[in-house]
Amino acid sequence: MGIRVALVAPEGLPIPPVRGGSVQIYLEALVRELEEAGVDVTLLSPGAGQDACKRHIQIQASDRSAYRRACLARLRSLAPEVIQVDNRPDLVPLVRRAVPNARVVLNLHSTTFLGPRHIDRARARRVLRYADAVVLNSRFLRREIARTFRLGPGTWRPHVIHPGVDARRFTPPARRTRPSWPPFRLVYVGRVIRGKGVHILVEAVRQLHRANVPVQLTIIGRTPPWEAAYERALRAAIRGLPVQWPGFVPPDKLPPRLWAAHALVCPSQAPEAFGLVNVEAMAAGLPVIASKQGGIQETLDASCGILVRHYQDPASFSRAIRTLMADTSRWRALSEGAQRRAQEFTWSRCAAQFAALYREL
Repeated sequence: MGIRVALVAPEGLPIPPVRGGSVQIYLEALVRELEEAGVDVTLLSPGAGQDACKRHIQIQASDRSAYRRACLARLRSLAPEVIQVDNRPDLVPLVRRAVPNARVVLNLHSTTFLGPRHIDRARARRVLRYADAVVLNSRFLRREIARTFRLGPGTWRPHVIHPGVDARRFTPPARRTRPSWPPFRLVYVGRVIRGKGVHILVEAVRQLHRANVPVQLTIIGRTPPWEAAYERALRAAIRGLPVQWPGFVPPDKLPPRLWAAHALVCPSQAPEAFGLVNVEAMAAGLPVIASKQGGIQETLDASCGILVRHYQDPASFSRAIRTLMADTSRWRALSEGAQRRAQEFTWSRCAAQFAALYREL
């Protein structure tokens, strides 16, 4: 029997990801591929009533504290050799005390939960230094964390493992043809928050609309409660524009939405650690127009889309959209390039790298 591994998902959103969540989507795909690779893996996660893998412990808990207590109790009884904590660095010391003989892997998807709202700086630095391994989803994220917490070579154990994409889900069926334009159909997918720059994209669409350029935008995603004022302002901004906002779309319903578009736009204003939705769109054959910053640059290049240097300027996105619309042959080449590029990011490769790391610990 192989090494025994337990993965602890964050609280709040269930797996399978019926309510969405990029970390939940990631973990569902990863555990299935780990099983395929022969890893003895157990997933601990909030429950969705359906098992995501053979050994899936679904934990029903009323709040974060109750969820964590239940996870720690299960880990004690399981006594795995490796415990992977996803995106909750403050949980690492608790896991270490609960199962002192296990090696602990911290898998970080962003810097969000290293911020002062979640863990103080000194404690975060200790966690990063003393975890048996810290997995980052991009080279950008590794550099950012090393700089922020002054972690030089030999003071921590970082490993960059890029996420994957399920090409089987996102590749358009052979019989399906992309709609012709005009109008040129744009899609945004993700949380509708200020840091994601949706207002920049809406203003770019306004500029195109005023210039009688035939575009349509679909915004897929919800706004969290703390961004209520932003949502109100955005809804006011899209009045009279060719913009649809259907809200949240379940992950299994997302591919057809992408197939109905001509390009995905990712106008992030805050640095993205990776940007999984960009790779999903590429697998669906969509060229991507995205801010030139963060980990986005590790997936997107001139073969599959357009990186916008001045991403705080809506006119820069307007020009990029016009560029794609003006040249059908270029759009087709970028669409084909996007699918080729997406093939470099597979869950089987991701899982193989995790499995090799577990064996090394």
